Amino acid sequence: MTSRSAARTITTLILLSCFSGVVFANDAGTGGDAGSSTSTAAWLPATNATYYGNLTASSDNNDYYGVNMSNDTGISVGLTSPSNADFDLYLYDSSGNQIDSSLSISSYDSVSANGTNVGGTTVYINVDRWSGSGQYTLQIWIFVITPPPTQNDANTGGDAGDTYSTPTALSGTNATYYGYVDKSTDEFDYYSVPVPSYHRINASVSWNTSSATLHLHLYDSTGAYLPGGQGFNTTSPNTVSSENSSVGGTTVTLMVRAWIGDDDYTLTLEFDNISSAPAYNQNDSGTGADASDDYNNPTGIIANIGQNNFTGWASSSDDPVDEYAVDVPVDYGIAVSVSFDTGEVNFDIALALMPNPASNVIDTSSGFASPETVTSNGTYVGGDTVLIEIYPYSGEGEYNMTIWIFTLDADGDGFYDEDEVTCGSDPDDASSVPQDTDADGICDVMDYDDDGDGYDDANDSFPLDNSEWDDTDNDGIGDNSDDDDDGDGWTDSDEYQCGTDPMLYSSQPTDTDTDGTCDVVDEDDDDDGYSDNLDAFPLDNQEWLDTDGDLIGDNADIDDDGDGFSDAIEATCGSDPLDANSLPPDTDQDGSCNAVDGDDDNDGFADVIDAFPLDAGEWVDTDGDGIGNNGDGDDDGDSVPDIGDVFPLDSSEWDDNDGDGVGDNADLDDDQDGWSDADEADCQTDPYSSFSIPDDFDGDHSCDRVDPDDDGDGTDDIYDMFPFDATEWEDYDFDGIGNNADTDDDDDTWSDLDEPNCGTDPLDTSSFPADFDGDRICDPIDNDDDNDMVLDINDAFPFDPSETKDTDGDGKGDNADNDDDGDDWPDSVEVLCLTEALSSTSVPLDTDGDGSCDVIDADDDNDEVGDLNDVFPLDSTEWEDRNGDGLGDNANPLSVIDHMKLNPMLTLLSVLVILTAIGGVVAFTIGRRKGQSDESWKDDDYKRYNRSPEAASDWQDTPLSTPSLVPEPPEMPPELPEIEVFEEEPKPEDPSLSDLTVVQLKAMASERGFSGFSKFKKSEIITLLETELEAEDEPETVPPPPPKFERRPPPPPPGFENASPSEPVVPVRAASWEDLPDGGDYVQTEPMQYVGEECGIWVRQEDDSWIQQ
Repeated sequence: MTSRSAARTITTLILLSCFSGVVFANDAGTGGDAGSSTSTAAWLPATNATYYGNLTASSDNNDYYGVNMSNDTGISVGLTSPSNADFDLYLYDSSGNQIDSSLSISSYDSVSANGTNVGGTTVYINVDRWSGSGQYTLQIWIFVITPPPTQNDANTGGDAGDTYSTPTALSGTNATYYGYVDKSTDEFDYYSVPVPSYHRINASVSWNTSSATLHLHLYDSTGAYLPGGQGFNTTSPNTVSSENSSVGGTTVTLMVRAWIGDDDYTLTLEFDNISSAPAYNQNDSGTGADASDDYNNPTGIIANIGQNNFTGWASSSDDPVDEYAVDVPVDYGIAVSVSFDTGEVNFDIALALMPNPASNVIDTSSGFASPETVTSNGTYVGGDTVLIEIYPYSGEGEYNMTIWIFTLDADGDGFYDEDEVTCGSDPDDASSVPQDTDADGICDVMDYDDDGDGYDDANDSFPLDNSEWDDTDNDGIGDNSDDDDDGDGWTDSDEYQCGTDPMLYSSQPTDTDTDGTCDVVDEDDDDDGYSDNLDAFPLDNQEWLDTDGDLIGDNADIDDDGDGFSDAIEATCGSDPLDANSLPPDTDQDGSCNAVDGDDDNDGFADVIDAFPLDAGEWVDTDGDGIGNNGDGDDDGDSVPDIGDVFPLDSSEWDDNDGDGVGDNADLDDDQDGWSDADEADCQTDPYSSFSIPDDFDGDHSCDRVDPDDDGDGTDDIYDMFPFDATEWEDYDFDGIGNNADTDDDDDTWSDLDEPNCGTDPLDTSSFPADFDGDRICDPIDNDDDNDMVLDINDAFPFDPSETKDTDGDGKGDNADNDDDGDDWPDSVEVLCLTEALSSTSVPLDTDGDGSCDVIDADDDNDEVGDLNDVFPLDSTEWEDRNGDGLGDNANPLSVIDHMKLNPMLTLLSVLVILTAIGGVVAFTIGRRKGQSDESWKDDDYKRYNRSPEAASDWQDTPLSTPSLVPEPPEMPPELPEIEVFEEEPKPEDPSLSDLTVVQLKAMASERGFSGFSKFKKSEIITLLETELEAEDEPETVPPPPPKFERRPPPPPPGFENASPSEPVVPVRAASWEDLPDGGDYVQTEPMQYVGEECGIWVRQEDDSWIQQ
């Protein structure tokens, strides 16, 4: 009873174990099977835990689990597959996008969300069955992710754009910005930068943490990488540049990427002016610009008949092609040659026909020598437009293009030179004309139809006979006159009667018996003696009967009665070959009688090799035990039943551990893991387990246990500082980074890549590059050694940051040079004189050569008369034209009438005096000599008035109206109290000659009888007068001023008439009009001016003060 119960229990357990995977699933403790998709996933908590589940073949191929992640957390998952099974592991985000996967063939797989922000989202885990079945172990680890710091990228107050389409805008000026990136949470920062016209952009990104690596990328406006646009250094900094690409005037994009870790970064932008580069200063073929780059819209140039020379410039990087269009005259051809300096550039050229040049290329030349030449020879281009394409294969530089437009008919005989050469005539002799049989203008050599009969010579049997063209039978007689055109021996008329083609040799009347009469009219076509109507085969003289009606005559039929047995077999088997009912014996009914059947039992094995020829169920007995293999349980007799024998017909083999078709007895690698059983024994692994594989780091099939060079780098492990790193074996500076990966092998802070270019030894710490400006770009490769933003090639002082240009080449930089252009005019003076301080040909105008340019010289001709008062400011011999006749008064003195017109008051007084008393002439003369210089109104300008007290009496006592342009005189103060008059007043002193104006001095000299002094300067006139005055015994008596007209300050300007006057002073700055010096006149300008010969020019200010210029 006990044993029966135990047996029942064991049986139950066996059954349960067989079906537990499907019926009693409990994946991850859910009490059932996990879902097979994200929509049916089993949910797990976001905590560290270990779970178990099952996958079985055909019924349960994958299990999905969902996890709702907390904020600022990540997840890692490990999977252990059952033995003899291979399960794979996948991790997806909430949208079903794959985050990570593991397809390892080992028993352990792992995935992680590292690098992807999954905090606060849902992730899905997929355990996928690749092979085998069984229970798996699933481990989940939840880890905390430190949130990124608050960002202020480029001082925006937040994070820079994370995609190419959403960049943060920066300015197109030299600047430095700061930002932050994180491989896990903020991998990318994108910036857009407008590049100024004719400028290059250079950018660098630097960071501080050695555990981080940041990359820098530069894209053009289309999103394509620019040359020099990728910075992949593993150590700070990374730099990029647009180099000579034409990005000026466009917007480029910079991307800062956290390749490893996270860190703050510094982004520096610099812009170089490349407007002087050849690419921006082109004059291709005299067009004043760069030739077109579009072959569908080329630059048109004019080429005259003969030789034409042009020049141009192109670059493989900045100007990759120049396209020209040239019109070729009718009956002319074109040839083009391009020469260049092969040391700088290599040009290729092409010649094509417009308007579809891409599909109508005429000629190309793409060698490596100068010149390159193409020609239209062989192609007629007259009257058409051709495209000339010049493109630099490498380098950049100038090219010289020569275009020849040549005639196609040199002798003018109507035949092109090329045709005459082909036709055999002389192209330079108009009397040498090609032969032209049909006179159609095409020589016979080139004429496809010499006789003009409409048939090409190639198809014309008589090319020079226009009455014949075909000779079907090639008998020398044209078909038009031949009675047997095809030469088949049948006349054309017979062939028409017999229904055949008289023009086709292969189409001949049928004449079976060759009696000369075609079968169409012959009664016994085969001439076998049987009339066609009684002959079963009227066209076969070997047949006339067909017993079995199978259309094979009895003479040729091998089975005349059609019973399936040949006449010969029936004769052999003893049946009647002419009687369909008489059949040979056939045991297996296969249609072959036993007498001739090679397989009597029809088992597919010939009787001669059939161990059982009369038994259709057996034919082989491998072990010769008399029992056919079909009924034998051990065919090869190796004592291993066929059901368990992998090689049932090979007595030497029965097992195949790796299933490769080679038995284990003969197989050198029983587990098919690529390692022979003998090698596995040496390497101490299991030769019967494909999971037990020797360690072989370098994959050279020599396991590490016996391999002297584990990483296969050619350096034995005992000498290799990195025995398990095939890329490294030495570490010169012992910093733990192999020389191959170490960018600075000698640890002198200069990159190994830079040091050879800088001429120093990357393996010598004492050998480091010179760097004048300390910008980490050594001087040999630094385009700007002094970092003054001017390239060395354009910098006259490449090692002086304070100087860049030396316009006059005097060795002194413009910044320190007071005269940049060396024209002996200081730069500051040239600015005031409105000339160019950087051009020696731009020199200030200085009419009188006194070193003060006319722009600021108050007396341009140095005649001591200010330009404002000088009617002829550029003529030192003239300064007045009081009668307005355009001629100077010195060379053309005023007439008496002129004086009278200019001095009407004096004229009137003169008349009155003369009429009153002759004796008054003397007194009048003395008074006029005294008042000559103090007339109320100056002769030269009615807009001005005299400020002297004597003149004041004139314009107060004379009831005359002043000109409308002259300001009204100020109101006179009330009548002063009567002044006590002494019997004898003191004689006033003579005025100093130096206080008088040139006009007054000249008047005085004229009164004293001097002449010829019109071109004298003021000092010369004073000397002349002083000599005269010293000779006089008594000084001239000057009458006192009239009563009540004491000396007063100059009249106030308009608007200040009622102000209280004060004593005048002569400062550089006058506080008000009251402080102005004597001897000047007000000029109505904006602002108002006060001008006098002696006092100079004073200008009214906004605060009503006056400044002397």
